Amino acid sequence: MDTTTSFMNAALFIKRAEESQTKEFIMKAFKKSNIGIVKEVTFIQKNSKGVAYNGVVVIFERWNMNKYVESLFNKMSESPDGTTRFYFEPKRYWIINVHKQQLPECEESIIVDSELSDKERIKQMEATIKSMSAQIYYMQTNNEKNERRMMDYEQKDIQKHLINTELQCQLEIKDMEKIWREKEYQEEIQQLKNENLCLRASVSLLESDVTKHLKQERLLKQEITDLNIVIDYLENQSREPDDNMSIEQYDNPIEDITQIFTKLQI
Repeated sequence: MDTTTSFMNAALFIKRAEESQTKEFIMKAFKKSNIGIVKEVTFIQKNSKGVAYNGVVVIFERWNMNKYVESLFNKMSESPDGTTRFYFEPKRYWIINVHKQQLPECEESIIVDSELSDKERIKQMEATIKSMSAQIYYMQTNNEKNERRMMDYEQKDIQKHLINTELQCQLEIKDMEKIWREKEYQEEIQQLKNENLCLRASVSLLESDVTKHLKQERLLKQEITDLNIVIDYLENQSREPDDNMSIEQYDNPIEDITQIFTKLQI
């Protein structure tokens, strides 16, 4: 009785191959590098700035588990864009990556013939296990890479959160300081308004006092003017005595001055 096992083989994608590089050339290049046995090669025609070339999907029948395959898988896992260089000649290479789209052609069915000898069956199973091991190694490496990336993203998110929290605190402190300053300014403004009112009241009182003093000054000036008039009159009278009034008649000078002033007003 035959035993059938199915699994998906990993395929590679060559980003750019020259049109002159045929299917046989590509299959031979991978076989020569002991990567594995190529099952199928699919060309995808492309063009860049008028130059034609091919993208190539390389489907494997078997993968070999060796140091070189491990190195390729490690480089693709560690690369930011998942690519690495595959040198098919000492100074010539293709840029390759694992083809992400699962294709029906990648499904491999392993039929273990029960009629084979134990040695042949063991050999067939070992080849299958090696092929699966190579791909499992890549998946584990890729998963580790993704986990590291997730940890980095989480760490960055935590750092961003802490930075945002700190910035938020700083903004809140600035807002509080602004409120305090505005309150202080309002208090200072109110104090200045009160002082201004007091100064206005003082100025009003001073203006009233000045008006009062000016009025008193005008009265005093008027009195002085009147007295000067009286004095001038008396001096004139002393030089030219009146027939009806003589100097000797001024017994009380103040009363006499008042009488004269009254007489002059009349």
